[in-house]
Amino acid sequence: MRVLRMSLIALLPAASGCATVGMMRALPPDAGQLAHYAASPDTLAAAAEAAVRQQGLAVAEVTRPDSMTRVVIGKKPLGLFSNGEYVRLRIARDSGDLTAVRVVTKPGYLLELGHRDRAPRLFQAMDTQLGAQSIGPWPGMRVRAAPRGAAPIVGSVLRLTTDTIVLQLGDEGATQRFAVGDLGRLAVSRGRYGHVREGMLIGFVVGGVVGAVIASSTMDSGDPYAGLGVFMGFTLGGSAGMLVGGAVGSGTRTEVWSELPPRPRR
Repeated sequence: MRVLRMSLIALLPAASGCATVGMMRALPPDAGQLAHYAASPDTLAAAAEAAVRQQGLAVAEVTRPDSMTRVVIGKKPLGLFSNGEYVRLRIARDSGDLTAVRVVTKPGYLLELGHRDRAPRLFQAMDTQLGAQSIGPWPGMRVRAAPRGAAPIVGSVLRLTTDTIVLQLGDEGATQRFAVGDLGRLAVSRGRYGHVREGMLIGFVVGGVVGAVIASSTMDSGDPYAGLGVFMGFTLGGSAGMLVGGAVGSGTRTEVWSELPPRPRR
């Protein structure tokens, strides 16, 4: 019990800071994950507000720093079972005809441990509000292309015309050309997120059980402190398992995709 209490006390300084709307507003303009859209800032701001609400957050603030920039900030309040969360979507005209959207997310308490970046899901939710012509793909984007009757291929868009798409596959620089009309499915990547929190939870439970079993096997059944020893074994094993599980969960990444409607053959 003493070990667990000391662990919690050690975490208090890191968890004492809290995110605020003002802090999110003051973050650098280039903070967060980036996606490009072929749509106006006003159209994207409306889609961003809908995406924030769809993700279970409230729209806390919408500002217009200039005529070509919109900033949407969402928040989820702190609760008994919630660490709270803040998100900022900064929408600004970029080069050419595209508009850049940058998404940054922060937990309510500024303890990043176990926090899952919501940016990929926010981009995906925005995509559902927009037409396919606004989403892409654009050169440089990571896509998943599935020719009709064949397995999907993942690569980065190298060149794109109305009829063809050329992908760069892997790090070797190999390329593959597809006729757009021959693709049964085409999806654009909206980024990846890890599973630190799930890994920590599973690691704590598994490590705790293993620690308790080991402690139990070394204790004399007549020892009046046997129960305390088992509890300590569970606590120490759970703490070790939580660290290992968090590391494994961090390396386990889920990629979020937005499917585009197939284009007809010409």
